[in-house]
Amino acid sequence: MVLDTQGEPLPGASIYVKGDTRNGVTADANGRFTLAVPAKTKAIIVSFVGMEQQEVVLLDRTDEYSVRLQSSTTIDEVVVTGIVTKRKDTFTGSSASFSGEELKAVGVQNPLASLRSLDPSFNLMESDLFGSDPNRLPDIEIRGKSSIMGMRDEVSEDPNQPLFILDGFESTLETIYNLDINRIASMTILKDAASTAIYGSKAANGVVVVETVQPQPGQLRLSYNGSMDISWPDLTSYNLMNSREKLEFERLAGKYDGGTADELIEKDNLYQKHLADIASGVDTYWLSEPLRTGINHRHQLYADGGAGGFMFGIGLNYNGVTGVMKGSDRDVLGANIDLIYRVGKLQFTNKFTAQQTKYTNPIVPFSDYAEASPYYKKYNEDGEVERWLSNNDYEPNVGNPLYNASLNSRDETKDFQLSDYFLTLTA
Repeated sequence: MVLDTQGEPLPGASIYVKGDTRNGVTADANGRFTLAVPAKTKAIIVSFVGMEQQEVVLLDRTDEYSVRLQSSTTIDEVVVTGIVTKRKDTFTGSSASFSGEELKAVGVQNPLASLRSLDPSFNLMESDLFGSDPNRLPDIEIRGKSSIMGMRDEVSEDPNQPLFILDGFESTLETIYNLDINRIASMTILKDAASTAIYGSKAANGVVVVETVQPQPGQLRLSYNGSMDISWPDLTSYNLMNSREKLEFERLAGKYDGGTADELIEKDNLYQKHLADIASGVDTYWLSEPLRTGINHRHQLYADGGAGGFMFGIGLNYNGVTGVMKGSDRDVLGANIDLIYRVGKLQFTNKFTAQQTKYTNPIVPFSDYAEASPYYKKYNEDGEVERWLSNNDYEPNVGNPLYNASLNSRDETKDFQLSDYFLTLTA
């Protein structure tokens, strides 16, 4: 019998002996065939229009074979709009489609970062303020920014971001950002106004269509994917003053001048104290204090199989991100169950996903460390972290960022999401 990937028969499929095209038959209306072959035949060839040709090795004492052919249409020949799949030569809009393998070939950090590497029109805007914060969702532009600018903090979502479609349903930026890249079968970018004919005004900034991997029929298959990458801070672009340069700058700026005679004496004493500390070797480099080497590791376990008109897929995935800023972490734990049931010309698909995300952010921002003067000591003579780096009547109190970071405080968020999509398709 000759079947397609959905387990449906392929009437008219061609079957012939390998190396002898004259010895062949055609499958009947039920996809069944009978072929008499010479005793020394090693394999037969099965083919069908629009499907990949398959070579079937013949086994001893076996005369019944069930052959499943895969579609030969590749992702670069079609456009997935989220509602229908059209051939590229019949789609009038501007689009770009990439398979899951192409996305993983350029990186496995997250799907959006891979998409940026593959298509120059898809931009993830860098933020100097947030740097490499793993909990900051990116700003996205497809072919530039629209007329609504500077409103991200005033509304719940950035009005300039594209519309996201996941398996035919509207989704969110965070869901796509957290999506395990091994679950993705393809990603398509619809770039121009033609997509508004499908999704309306929501598609004015473009559409990102994501299709996840479908369960495949056959024996139970169990697969595991794992990856890891390491990131470290680069401070070479910072060119800050050392302790001696900073003190001299403050002196020339007049910080230690002016006031009454008593005030001048106190300011001079403060200046001399800083000068003595510098002479003793105090030159604190505060920027490296809150930083570390970050590790990002991802794991995905997936099992799928099925027979006849029923197919299933069960997956577990984990993504653990350790940011380069101490205290910045992101843990994503997810599970998904995909069920497909086909009866006649109807196909019922149910996709269930559960996901828990835990965000941790540092209490003390990086800017506090950058603003601390290098002539201050991290610790006092007893090796303790004091609350104030400077506490006098002639300058604002300067807090010690190390003390603030040591307090029993934390900034955490836990998010748990459940989603279930049910589709009914007619062949």
